[in-house]
Amino acid sequence: MDYCHYTVPLTAANANGFVFPGEYVGQYGTYEAVAHVYNKTESMRGLLKDDHLLVNKRYFSADVEKAVLRIREQFRAEQRIEQDAYAIFIAPGNEKAEAEFCLENLRKGVKEFLLKYSSPTSLNAKALPLDSGFVTVISVHAGSEGETYVRQYLSEHGWTGKYIIVTNENNQHYDAMAASDFGLIQDGQMVSAANALHLPTNAMINMRMHQQWFNDYHNRWWNDMNIICDNHVNKELIGGELWMGKICDTLAENYIRPEARYQMI
Repeated sequence: MDYCHYTVPLTAANANGFVFPGEYVGQYGTYEAVAHVYNKTESMRGLLKDDHLLVNKRYFSADVEKAVLRIREQFRAEQRIEQDAYAIFIAPGNEKAEAEFCLENLRKGVKEFLLKYSSPTSLNAKALPLDSGFVTVISVHAGSEGETYVRQYLSEHGWTGKYIIVTNENNQHYDAMAASDFGLIQDGQMVSAANALHLPTNAMINMRMHQQWFNDYHNRWWNDMNIICDNHVNKELIGGELWMGKICDTLAENYIRPEARYQMI
């Protein structure tokens, strides 16, 4: 190998100060998500060029947030989701092994959350109804082994409450992210896209606990966006941390504190 393109801007120190020939290309998930927002917003299309896009150094976050809210309203209207409904975005992964790792706990965790916070099972007299106040958006990659596994799993086990399935075709998954309130996403570029679309997200990582220990010891983070920012941007659910109780508690914390989304932005 003579040259490489890398997505995490870290260089390994060595005695001779050698740096392998390469170029930092960033997170294409972030780029594609922002490009999609620009393309769907008439006032921002001029910022999208053939091989790059322009950003406002001062008002970029606020401009994107306004555009994301418009996409949110449009997607929810098309899918007949109430504007005040709580939407959970789930991306189990493109590979069968990824979906096998997380889908069962996701189903149980979401079920426990819905039973606690939706009517008629919630103890809260003001709880939203299960059929119209909550929705789960499940994102799959069209034609992948993960999609086949997810659809088969849902046909066998079902899902608590209303759910819809979206794919990457026509960037429908980006619209769904913009329309959702919280995301549980298999670690990868989808997490970077969720950050660009201002979706509070937990990254699901299939890793053994001893591997996690070495990762924490040497690097502190596993998710690319956490590494780039050197901060806890996305909570990492590694290996056994991804269990139904923690999923339920995480959803509940975000549900009762909606301002957490704006703190992340």
